[in-house]
Amino acid sequence: MVTLASVMMSCAKEPVNRAQTELRLSSGVEVQARAAFTDMDTQIPAGETTVIYVDETGGTPLYEKNILTADGNGGLSGGVKMYFPESGKNADIYALHTNASWSGNAYPASALTHTVAVDQRARGDYAASDLLYGRTMNVAKTTQDVGLTFYHLLSKVQVAVVAGKGLTPADIRGITIGGTRIEALFALDKATAPGTVAVTAAGTARDIMAGADVSQEFTAPLYNDVVIVPQTVAGNTAFITVHLVTGDLVYRLPVNVTFTGGRRYIYQITANLAGLELKTSIANWTPINPVAGDAVIE
Repeated sequence: MVTLASVMMSCAKEPVNRAQTELRLSSGVEVQARAAFTDMDTQIPAGETTVIYVDETGGTPLYEKNILTADGNGGLSGGVKMYFPESGKNADIYALHTNASWSGNAYPASALTHTVAVDQRARGDYAASDLLYGRTMNVAKTTQDVGLTFYHLLSKVQVAVVAGKGLTPADIRGITIGGTRIEALFALDKATAPGTVAVTAAGTARDIMAGADVSQEFTAPLYNDVVIVPQTVAGNTAFITVHLVTGDLVYRLPVNVTFTGGRRYIYQITANLAGLELKTSIANWTPINPVAGDAVIE
């Protein structure tokens, strides 16, 4: 389970009487580990939108498809100002960050399709590729900001590259993640916990361009991050390609690998002219024991 978490926002419609209490939300992302886009580890980036639904606990919808924009510092603004139920009941809050679309304002009842970008070198494309869902249930009336925890529904791949024998940093032009389908099919249910939402990969496998940062060493590596759809990638797939000025170095998966939502997959690569030396680890945003791998020039 990966927490991204508490998002702060404000929203609302004009109260019928001035005794109503405004419902304010707060947002952020729990600190993960070092990444290429470090600010995105702790906050939803500025300019990204989140769709909010609020119900009276037990049923009646109060606010539907309320679209708020993040300011990058934990705040969300725009949309309709929201208030706690006049009935005195508690509130259930649901929030979604996605590029999927659906008709009408009601909470989506059918499957949605979220798509990750095939070029994630820019912050905006990486941020838009991240699929997040959160909910906070049975919230009592309060004048304090209500914390909302988001969960990553997709997987994160981090690649750090060091120039090894026969190469210099100037020889490395970029990194590509290959062999993954870029569409994520998912269905939401208000009764389902965010961390257990099922995601299915669909569409055609496409290469995804990552950054081109080259590390001096792996003590404090510069990672190149991409978001991928959870799925099983077949053995022998050209998964990581390090593009050189004179050709490519390719790492092929030795066996089938299943990428799971809410996990990050860390690859540390030493690029030698004769091939790649690689260490990889998998964790809930925390590195674990690495295993060895290798690659050949193609």
